[in-house]
Amino acid sequence: MKNNKDDSSYVLSDKEEVNSINEEDKPKKIDFIDCILFSKYKIIKKMNEGNFSCIYQAINDKGDNFCCKIEPINSKNLLLEKESKIMDYLRGPSIPSIKLYGQSGEYNILIMQLLGKSLDYYIKKIEKFSIKTTVMLAYQMIDILQYIHMRHIIHRDIKPGNFVMGLGKSNLDLFIIDFGFAKKYRSNKTSKLNPMTKGHKLTGTARFASINAMKGLEQSCRDDLESLAYVLYYFLLGSLPWQGIKEKDKEKLNQKILDKKIKIKSEELGKNLPIQFCEFLEYSKNLKYEEQPNYNLFKRKIKDIICVDNDESKFDKIYDWIDKQKVERERNANKNDMETDKVKSTCCIIF
Repeated sequence: MKNNKDDSSYVLSDKEEVNSINEEDKPKKIDFIDCILFSKYKIIKKMNEGNFSCIYQAINDKGDNFCCKIEPINSKNLLLEKESKIMDYLRGPSIPSIKLYGQSGEYNILIMQLLGKSLDYYIKKIEKFSIKTTVMLAYQMIDILQYIHMRHIIHRDIKPGNFVMGLGKSNLDLFIIDFGFAKKYRSNKTSKLNPMTKGHKLTGTARFASINAMKGLEQSCRDDLESLAYVLYYFLLGSLPWQGIKEKDKEKLNQKILDKKIKIKSEELGKNLPIQFCEFLEYSKNLKYEEQPNYNLFKRKIKDIICVDNDESKFDKIYDWIDKQKVERERNANKNDMETDKVKSTCCIIF
């Protein structure tokens, strides 16, 4: 057995549309419940099964909970080592922290921070989000992509299932997960972009993939943003016009989805919705391959939808699925604790 680091994190994500892979490339189903990994982490629950790996909840000898991602070393698509390196390189806010990556027997194993439910879980539960919730999520999602892109990485699989809420004190904060398809799009030394090449197989999820990605073009920042624009419309509308297309052949299905994306106008897609979402989609679709997006512009534009006259109180992170009264009670309790600590720290202690 070998292992690398001891400082990690991950989360449970929900099943979404299958990425463009071959069914025969998927790993065989194996149950790891009650297995002990690295003499320390006991698997207690299966959370999800991805395209190339299985995701479990694990607990250590101190009672701390973690997320465990497992893939067989004989898989045709080994992604965990690459994913662990990218997450370690990106480490920061909104990025799950890695606890440990290593190999045990015939499996690669990634132990990570346990996070909460994905946005895919909530949108399926609620059917569609309010404008306020979508705005608060959109601001954070653009901010997260800005951070990743500034670190020379593109995600290449932006979808609701890959954004999750935190747990505990971070339960109102958004995290991004699943870097199996992520890659460096430019040199971190020279900032030179990878060459614009053609003929690539689709990487990502067809429902949310950019037009250029579906055409087989090399991806850059613009493709993550266009995918995000489709995700935001999905939140607001509850579905997208190209969902429900019937076609057994995957290539023909993807072509029909692409044709629909090309044909539909942004204003038609965003009818009766704030114009900022339409502007964001059009902006993303018109970006050049090498162009640096203006993230701050659209963070401000989208935030202004609810924060009229710079009223930040509207941006309270009380989402559609949140118990508002419970959050306010917890915030008041924390505020009172802080005030008590402040008083104590300014009092003279007489012996």
